[in-house]
Amino acid sequence: MNCPKCTGTLEAKTYGERIVVHRCNSCAGLWCKPDVVIEVQREWMAEAELDIGDPKIGKALDGLDNIQCPEGHGLMQKTADDKQTHIWFEACATCDGMFFDAGEITDLKFDTFLDRVRDFLKGRRPVQD
Repeated sequence: MNCPKCTGTLEAKTYGERIVVHRCNSCAGLWCKPDVVIEVQREWMAEAELDIGDPKIGKALDGLDNIQCPEGHGLMQKTADDKQTHIWFEACATCDGMFFDAGEITDLKFDTFLDRVRDFLKGRRPVQD
């Protein structure tokens, strides 16, 4: 699969028996399904092995528009985490696939006071037309 944010290729990466994500070999963004995100949050150190990209690169990619689903389902919806609104990601309404920029899965796993500050500074994600 092609990365929806850059010219890289998504490669399958596993952690344990139940976690499989597809990581971009260029920007290190992660493509996965919602159940995998839950498993990453449960498994100790899963994010450290899977979400290895530079968060600065991930942040720089937040502004890209017209992100195509890697599975060929058209445009993905821009969204944000309900609890940590500074974490912006893309989701496919057809296949439920989600794309997280580098560093976002790790940030999602840990909810700290600093995250509240980030929520305030970054603000809510603009609504997609």
